[in-house]
Amino acid sequence: MAPPLRVTRAGVAASILVLAVAATCVRLGFWQLDRLRQRRARNAVVAARMQLPPTPLGVVSEDTAGLTYRTAVASGTWDAERSIVLAGRVYNSAPGVYLMTPLRLANGGAVLVNRGFLPSPDAATVDISPYLAAGPAQVRGILVPMPLGEVPPTNGFRRTWFHVDPAALARQTPYPLEPLILQVTPAPGQPPVFPRPLPPPALDEGPHFSYAIQWFSFAAIGLTGWLVMLLRGQGAQRAPGGDRESGPPPE
Repeated sequence: MAPPLRVTRAGVAASILVLAVAATCVRLGFWQLDRLRQRRARNAVVAARMQLPPTPLGVVSEDTAGLTYRTAVASGTWDAERSIVLAGRVYNSAPGVYLMTPLRLANGGAVLVNRGFLPSPDAATVDISPYLAAGPAQVRGILVPMPLGEVPPTNGFRRTWFHVDPAALARQTPYPLEPLILQVTPAPGQPPVFPRPLPPPALDEGPHFSYAIQWFSFAAIGLTGWLVMLLRGQGAQRAPGGDRESGPPPE
C-alpha cells in the first residue's frame, strides 16, 4: 500500500504562496479584459462622434460631455502673443512640441487650438516666431480633452507647458476658454508643412488582450510547476526504499 503524501509546513506555505500568486495573475488577466471592453466601448463612441456633422463653436460651453471627439469648426481671430507650446511630445518617433494658439471667438471667449507638431531636439526648446498666426481664421478640427496636470506657480506669462492647468492658464488669458482643445487635423492633399497637423485619435485596442494572455500564462505556468513538484514528491515517497524504516540491516 502506497504511503500517504507527507505534509510539511514548508510545503503548505509554498502551496499557499503559489495559489495566491496564481489567483492574483488570473485577477489581473480579467482586469485587462475589462480594460479591453472599456476601450472598445470608448472607441465605438469616438468613432460615432467623429462621423457626426461638424459643430460650430461660438459660445463657451458649460457641458462638454457630448462634444469630446466631435468635429468642430471655429471662426475668430488668432491671439498669437498668447501662443504656448506643449513640450515633451513625439511625432513619427521625432521629439518636439505642440504649438497651441488661442482663437478669439465672436462672443468674447476663445478656444485653444492645437495647430500641430514642431520638431525640437530636446522636446521643449523651439523658436515659434516663424509659425505665429495672425488675423481672422476659420479652423476645423477635432475637440479633444486637455492633457491636465498641476503646474507650479510662476510670475508673468508661461510659454512652455508639459501639462495644462486650467486655473493657471486662465490667469494668463483675459478671456474665458473652452474646456476642450480644438486639434487641427490634416486636410486631404495638404503638403507637409510645420506646424504639422496631428492625425485623429487612434482607435486601436491597445495591448490589453496580449497583457491578459500573459497574466493567464503566468498563472498556468505557476500552477503547472506546483503540480509537477507535488507529483514528484509523492513519487519519491513511493519509490523502493523511500519508506524503509531506519535501523540495522537484516542479518
